[in-house]
Amino acid sequence: MHRASTAATLFVLPACILLGSTPTSVAENPQLHVLVYNDAQVSPEILTGAEQRAAEIFSRASFDVNWANCTHLDSDREASGCNVVEGPGHLELRIISHVASSISEAAFGVAFLGPDGTGRYSDVFWNRAQELHANSNVDIAGVLGSVMAHEMGHLLLGSNAHAISGIMRAHWEAGELRRINMGTLVFLPQQGKRMRARIAPRRMLPVSSTESPGY
Repeated sequence: MHRASTAATLFVLPACILLGSTPTSVAENPQLHVLVYNDAQVSPEILTGAEQRAAEIFSRASFDVNWANCTHLDSDREASGCNVVEGPGHLELRIISHVASSISEAAFGVAFLGPDGTGRYSDVFWNRAQELHANSNVDIAGVLGSVMAHEMGHLLLGSNAHAISGIMRAHWEAGELRRINMGTLVFLPQQGKRMRARIAPRRMLPVSSTESPGY
């Protein structure tokens, strides 16, 4: 993880390829509103599965996630939830096919961080997720959803977000891939506490046009 105003990336190590809720409890969960731009034209079935996986991961950290798919809109943007968003818990995630040559071949996504070390915007690399699926037989929706959750974690946790285990581990090895298939690669308890503590008072600032991501 780099310093504030840099981009956070997720790497997968190539050598390792191989309760019912009550209304009260739901109301107490912080809300994440995520605008998804499917530039890579991921199929609706896979994208829905990926969003469900990411939502499950955040549910384990006591968050509720609301998704707005904003790539092709047949109705008013505001009515569809794709109007400009501001404030705590509002994120934008873009799934892209083509990755800049300057980005590491092991990177699966990038999160753009602002002056306070957090951010709103993240890119996920669809072709890298496909390659991991092909080489490991890990469920593609599970891979994509886990990468989405990882990059969203960077936006909410800020600088130094990588951990030695769990969804925020920088290098995913055989154990992490197995947990993706099992649906158990999640945030650590202390990470959930950090995100919940930051989301309440947080006021998002736009990323400055003078900032350049580092990898």
